[in-house]
Amino acid sequence: MRGTDRPRLVFVTDDLANNPRALAAEYGVAAGGIPTLLVSDEPSARISRVLTTRGWAASELRAGVVGFSREGRVIAVIEAAVEPGADNADSRIDWAWSAMPATAALAAELSSSGLLSGRRIGVSLVLEPKTAALAVALTDAGAEVAVFSADSETDPAVAAALSARGVRVCAPGGAGAAATDAENAAAILDWAPDLLIDDGSHLVRLAHTERRGTLDTLRGAAEETTSGVRPLVEMAAEGELTIPVIAVNDARTKGLFDNLHGTGQSCVLAIADLLDPVAHPARTLPLRDILGARWLVIGFGPVGQGVARHAAALGADVSVLDRDPVRALAAAHDGYGVLSNIDDSELTEIDVVVSATGVWHTVDLALLERVAADTVVAVAGGIDDEIALDDARDAGWSVREITPQVSAWSAPERPERTVYVLADGGGVNYTAAEGNPIEVMDLSFATQLVALRQLSNGGLEPGLHPIDTAAEAEVAGLVLEQRMGRTTLALQATPDRAGGAAQHWSTHRYRATPAE
Repeated sequence: MRGTDRPRLVFVTDDLANNPRALAAEYGVAAGGIPTLLVSDEPSARISRVLTTRGWAASELRAGVVGFSREGRVIAVIEAAVEPGADNADSRIDWAWSAMPATAALAAELSSSGLLSGRRIGVSLVLEPKTAALAVALTDAGAEVAVFSADSETDPAVAAALSARGVRVCAPGGAGAAATDAENAAAILDWAPDLLIDDGSHLVRLAHTERRGTLDTLRGAAEETTSGVRPLVEMAAEGELTIPVIAVNDARTKGLFDNLHGTGQSCVLAIADLLDPVAHPARTLPLRDILGARWLVIGFGPVGQGVARHAAALGADVSVLDRDPVRALAAAHDGYGVLSNIDDSELTEIDVVVSATGVWHTVDLALLERVAADTVVAVAGGIDDEIALDDARDAGWSVREITPQVSAWSAPERPERTVYVLADGGGVNYTAAEGNPIEVMDLSFATQLVALRQLSNGGLEPGLHPIDTAAEAEVAGLVLEQRMGRTTLALQATPDRAGGAAQHWSTHRYRATPAE
C-alpha cells in the first residue's frame, strides 16, 4: 500500500498474532515501516525469541510492552497478563514524563527563571504516574512539593516511589487508609504551602473553613475541575474567597481536550473493562458488550459530550438527559436520543446510566429505585455522592461486592432486583482505571504550570481569575511543536482592538465617505 491508502498503524490479532514467524518474516517486512501493535495470546517469550533471532532489536517501552525494531519497522508486543505493580512504579513515572513534552518544556523554563525556587507548592490531584511526574518536575524547578490524594484516588506504589524521590506525600496507605483522608488533607495545609494545585477545590474550601491559618501563607491556587470551579464562583460572589484562584478548568487548553476527549474516552473504556466478561470470566454480569447496549448519559457538558461520543463510537445506542434545553438540543443535533424527562417506560430500555454532571445526587434514590433490574450505573468525572448511595444505605439497601470495582445493590423491599454500581460511585476513570490519556494530561499540566507562573508573578486580587489568553496560545503552540513537529500559522497581525476586529468599527459596508 502506498500514499493515502497506506495505514499509519496496524493492529495485529487472531491467527497472524499467534504466528510470530509469519509476523517477523512476512508481515513486518511487507508493512514497510508501519508501526505494528501486536496483541497476542502467544507466550511473549516465544515471540521475543523468534523476533530476536531474525534480527529484531528489543527494548522495553514500558511495563508489559516490549518494542522490536528493524530497519525502521516497529512492532510493539503487549503482554496482557502484566499488571502494574510496586516493582515498576518508577519506570511508569519516568515513562509518563517522557510522554509530556509540553509540560517538560514549561517546567524547564520555570527552572531556568528561578520563579518557583524556594516556593512551597501543594498538589492535590489523583496520585498516579502522570501526577507524580508533575510533582518531580516542580521539585526539579526548585520548589518544595507536597502531594495529597484521597484513598480511592491513590496508586500506593506510585506514592511510595514519589516519596522515595524526596517529595512529601500526604496520601494513605494500607488497611483503613480511607479514614486518614481528612488527616492527610489537613496535613498538607498545615505544611503551609505558598501555592496550591487543587482538584474539586476541596483544599481551598478547607483552608477557608477549618484551616484558616493556611491563608496567612497561601498566595494563590489553580483549580483543575468543573466541580471545583462551581463552589469557588459562589465563594467569590459572597466575598468569602480571600486568595486569587485561577480557573484552569475553564482554559481552552483544558476543557476542550481533557474534559471532552480525555474524560470521555477514559470513562467509556473503564466501563468497558469493568463489564468485560473476557477479563473476568469467573463472574456474571448482565451486560456483555457496549455494542448494541442502550446508554443514558445525564449531562451534556464537555464530559457528557465526550462520554456520548466514545460510547456511540463503540456501538452503543446513546440517549442524553440535560435540564438545559440548549444542551439537549445540541445532543439531538449530534444524533443522540434526547429525554426531556425520565418515565418508567423509558428506564426499562436503559442498560447503562452514566452521570456526567458533577452535581450531588444526580442519580438520586428515586432514580435508583426506578431503573430496570440489572442496570449498570457509573459516574464520569464526578464528585462525592453524585450517585445517592448514602441515601440507599440509610434506606436499608444491601450491597454485595462482585469485584473490587463492581457492586450489586438491592432495595430491601425488592431483594431480587439488582442495580450494579461501578467504582462505588466514584469517578470511574480515575478510581477504577488509569485516568485520562497522557496526551491530554500534558495539555492540562502545562496549563497548570502557566497558572502557577501567573500566580507567582503577582498582581492578582482575591477572587476567581481566567488563564491569560496568551498563555493558552503558548501551551497549544508548545503541543503542536513538541508533539506534532508543527508551529502555528503566521497570520497577519491583528490590531489590539476590544472585539478583535481587523478594522476600526467606523469602517463598514455602507459608509458614504471613504475612510481617511
